[in-house]
Amino acid sequence: MINEKRLFTVPETREYLSIGHTTLYKLVKNGVITPIKIGKATRFDRQTLDDFISNKLLEV
Repeated sequence: MINEKRLFTVPETREYLSIGHTTLYKLVKNGVITPIKIGKATRFDRQTLDDFISNKLLEV
């Protein structure tokens, strides 16, 4: 889909993954999910998040 959003804000990322702020912070701190910094803004790439979800599903 052309209008599909590629980059998510922190609140959008939390909603997309259905996790809280603390869990997202831990994932970033541990290098599991790498944010993109654009100036002072923090964004998360949809493909990175989808890869994270896929890897978690493979662990089950």
